[in-house]
Amino acid sequence: MTYSLHSLTKWSVLAVLLSTAACNAKEMPDARRDYLLAHEHGWIDLTVKAPAGTPGFKPGERCSVGLMINGEMLLFETANLAEADSAGMPVGYRFVAPAGKLQAELHIGECIKEALVVKVPLQLDKDHLLALAFDGTAAKAGAATPFEPASLEWVRTDMLRMQASGQAGDAAMGKLTQLVIVSVALNVVGLLALLGLVWSRRRR
Repeated sequence: MTYSLHSLTKWSVLAVLLSTAACNAKEMPDARRDYLLAHEHGWIDLTVKAPAGTPGFKPGERCSVGLMINGEMLLFETANLAEADSAGMPVGYRFVAPAGKLQAELHIGECIKEALVVKVPLQLDKDHLLALAFDGTAAKAGAATPFEPASLEWVRTDMLRMQASGQAGDAAMGKLTQLVIVSVALNVVGLLALLGLVWSRRRR
């Protein structure tokens, strides 16, 4: 009972965090995102933990989280990082960014006395996903991996491919079933013929 109550509380907190994060989201303008997508680009996966060790940190308040790339603020959100950490679900964002050598600046404020700015040089390859993690003290970039974002068209194409594969599998299974039935029928006919031959010889 205690475990169930703990799990319920954890997921309730997570649901509130997600809903409030959505309300406070300041998304990249469509025109800017479309421009980046039309040119060489990659994706950044940012994970942020609360700067609990920073002087003047206020765990009960929301933090502003901004990521500036080459002088342009591509991401700006607010979230209660401390609550997210205690729920075991650190806050994360995934967004498009221009490919190439980048100078990233992570800005965290509002929940600390003085705004925190962490500078990180990045190398973002075309059509790759780069993981960037802030552990509460420092930011570190991980290995980049090839990445193709899912879209409705991609999902539809994949579903059609799976459907065609399933139909081919059904056709193959149907042929196999027919072969099994024919094989069984031939065996039965052969057995009956053998029994008839034995019976006729005994009558003689």
